[in-house]
Amino acid sequence: MAQNLGDYLNEVKYILNVGVYAGTGAPTFTAKQGSIYIRTDGSSSSTRMYINTDGATTWTSFTTAA
Repeated sequence: MAQNLGDYLNEVKYILNVGVYAGTGAPTFTAKQGSIYIRTDGSSSSTRMYINTDGATTWTSFTTAA
């Protein structure tokens, strides 16, 4: 059982074979399809979180609650 967020995210990555990433700016890197990117400098409900849709460098934002 995960003891902290880092452990939990590692378990998710192992089980689902996808990544959970965070950083500034919109994502432009390659990741497994279904991976999630949390943008720490997102300023609106449509720039805070992205999902990789093609297993390459295509990331689609999705709207989060305010």
